[in-house]
Amino acid sequence: MEKTKRRNNGLRAFIQGIIVCLLFSLPACGGNSKPPEKPASEAAVKKAEKKAVPKETRESDMTDQEVTAYHYDPMGKKDPFLPLIRESGTITDKMLGQGPLTPLQKYSLAELRLVAVLLAGEQSKAMVEDAKGDGYILSKGTLIGDNYGEVVDIKKNEVLIAEKEVDSLSGEIVRKNVSLILHKPEEEEL
Repeated sequence: MEKTKRRNNGLRAFIQGIIVCLLFSLPACGGNSKPPEKPASEAAVKKAEKKAVPKETRESDMTDQEVTAYHYDPMGKKDPFLPLIRESGTITDKMLGQGPLTPLQKYSLAELRLVAVLLAGEQSKAMVEDAKGDGYILSKGTLIGDNYGEVVDIKKNEVLIAEKEVDSLSGEIVRKNVSLILHKPEEEEL
């Protein structure tokens, strides 16, 4: 029984302590109390006086000045809200109506190597090899490469190819000139 009284007295003291702490903390949390104001320096007071302009003066200044509105003219400018890189389609999506791919269109130009050139005016020919060693004959107008390239010109040591690609900004198809260069055989380079 004595133990029970001690426990009750201890519990009672603990609860009273919590109540006292809450009572003392409530005034500190009060909503209507204002923080103490700092005394203003003379420089700050003068600065505030200079900034304070009578309302009449401000309105009269506005009527004297011309108010010009800015107008943005988007003609000839890019739309700033369009993404820089569009995912709206690839070259293959835009070129599907061109017909079936030739065997040369299944390779990228980096996979092909120019091995021979035969100049004969408008009838000039060139030969390229793939990685397996298979050879293909080129003439003007031959479709080549995975970017829908076309042989434009055959010169002494190179073949000029015009590839088509999609411009990332406008989404239009543009032509890019690429050349395959004839390398000398390894025995002659030494």
